Amino acid sequence: MHAIENLRAGTERPTGRDTPRETSAYTKAGIAAWAAQLGKPAAEAPRSRRMAHLGGVSAIAALVLYLAWRIIFTLPTGGANVVVAWVLVAFEALPLFGIVLKTITIWNIDSAAPEPPKKGAGLRTAVLIPTYNEPVEVLSPTVAAACALQPAHETWVLDDGDRPWVAEMCRSFGARYVRRPIHEHAKAGNMNHALELMAREEAAGREAIDIIAVLDCDHVPLPNFLTATLGWFNDEEIALVQGPQAFYNSGAFDDDGIAGEQGLFFNVLMPARNVAGAGPFWCGSTSLLRVKALREVGGVATETITEDLHTTLKLIRRGWKTVYHHQTLAVGLAPATAEQYLLQRRRWGMGAMQILAYERLWKAKSWLSWRNFHEYLNGTLWWLEGLATLLAFFVPLFILFSGAQTTTAGPVEFTVAFVAMFVIRLWGTKRLLRHQIHWPTAFALRIFRIPIGLACSWWLITRRTLEFQVTPKGASNERLRGHVPLMIYVMIAVVILALLYAAAGIWGWVPWASGPGSTVASGLWLAVAGMVLLLGALRIRASEYSTSRRDAYRFSVQVPVTLAGCRGELVDISMGGAAVRILSGELPESGPVRLTLPGAAPLTLHIVRTWSTPDGGRTVSLRDLRGEWAIYNAIALWLFHTPPGAVPGLPDGVPVAALRGAP
Repeated sequence: MHAIENLRAGTERPTGRDTPRETSAYTKAGIAAWAAQLGKPAAEAPRSRRMAHLGGVSAIAALVLYLAWRIIFTLPTGGANVVVAWVLVAFEALPLFGIVLKTITIWNIDSAAPEPPKKGAGLRTAVLIPTYNEPVEVLSPTVAAACALQPAHETWVLDDGDRPWVAEMCRSFGARYVRRPIHEHAKAGNMNHALELMAREEAAGREAIDIIAVLDCDHVPLPNFLTATLGWFNDEEIALVQGPQAFYNSGAFDDDGIAGEQGLFFNVLMPARNVAGAGPFWCGSTSLLRVKALREVGGVATETITEDLHTTLKLIRRGWKTVYHHQTLAVGLAPATAEQYLLQRRRWGMGAMQILAYERLWKAKSWLSWRNFHEYLNGTLWWLEGLATLLAFFVPLFILFSGAQTTTAGPVEFTVAFVAMFVIRLWGTKRLLRHQIHWPTAFALRIFRIPIGLACSWWLITRRTLEFQVTPKGASNERLRGHVPLMIYVMIAVVILALLYAAAGIWGWVPWASGPGSTVASGLWLAVAGMVLLLGALRIRASEYSTSRRDAYRFSVQVPVTLAGCRGELVDISMGGAAVRILSGELPESGPVRLTLPGAAPLTLHIVRTWSTPDGGRTVSLRDLRGEWAIYNAIALWLFHTPPGAVPGLPDGVPVAALRGAP
């Protein structure tokens, strides 16, 4: 039985985790892919492991055989043609090292759960939620869900925006409101202020806080956030427990219909690091840290703008261990537009360059194992990948216009060999990556590596001061499509002109024309580069990734509800509002009405407007016009801490926020 069938039937989850099959089962059932990881961490299923190993070996073999064929049978002899041909072959061989290394490092991605916390351990825990300028619709569900977590703990909201309404919300939900007099060092400084406050209160006789759990203000914790992870701290050498970051806003800019661009990182790369003891690093949110360890390294790192990664290195240097807990613990908001995506990734990339330079990661360290050295060096250098993308554009272009004869193979022969190699590589790599990649989306997002790679390279030269930039999560004043950089349009135009030039060269209509086989050899790679550029430009301009005027994300959830005694069906719901389709009964035209969600107490909302549907029915829009915190709290807990059995057809343990339509 698939995972969704097991959950519906109430049976136990399989002992082996088959991420591709589970993800497919959930998405086909109208449930978000991240819900497939709600169960306890487990070893990878044998079938999934076999297919991953087959995929990795196949991808390597395809590229090796292709390169052997190119070198042994297709290279020209004598003159400058040989030099240019070797340049192209070297370019084609560039991915080989990466594929081999990736196959080795993610050969095993088994996960495990910790033992329950020791009785009497008495680890006092505080959940910290740093915030700056996010709207109530983003912040309130995180605070409400954090306050409802078990076991008993404290929830601290660290407000760098000094907003009175946040303090009022904290009082209503039962959280502690914390502000600081001097706002410096952004999120890292905000957290360090909280740690200093804890130390002062401890010195004054207050019981010490042992563990802090950290949530970004848009990451809503699920009920298992603390209960599933605190057991790791039975090992007194563990300083950090990092969980995956999943996202509830379907249709985000990096959404690929699977788990988003970061699904590969959190579902494959991080579990593999955990198996090897390779120090999984702090990712800023959905994490728990030992206060003693943080104090030992001087608090959260402030020397760079990626304080999480830098703090991890400091912990490892001091001998502390870090672990990855592969289970969905919280869900947040992914960047919804191209601008938000680029801003966030650029900050990560520039911060990685700061750490590369500050820690001199290119030099081996006695406190870093070989695997750790490779992971951290490769993880920072990866942000320069945009330079390789530019290389993939310019090398074939240069060779094409040079007129050099780079292969003795005919055009048909070369095309068949190239396409076979390319298809097998894609097939094998996807299986090696446990299907956590969608190639059209991956190719489209690749163009962002270009400006990021250039910016990172320029910083390595200039070493100018960087400031922490918060990724905006609220509404925009108007709905605007993404802006494609002029450079991308120019590159697309150059590719088209170059391919036309190549076609003309085959017929002998232009000077400096290569032979048909050599033209195809460069032209195919140029066509791939052009495809990447075009897919990226189309994604940036797509209307679904335009800016939004709404602060609140709307959950499209179709479940039966009761509205003012009328039978209805929920159309969508957001923090502070809902839309309901009336199925039977008479509804007043305006005023307050009581909405009863399945498994929840009635909510008093106000009718904003009503409209007729094409089938002759009526739909009503509802809002909380009085700003009642109890309503925000109730909606947040219904969405993210859904009581078992509350919604018919929804598997126990899966929150309403995971639904994509009717259950």
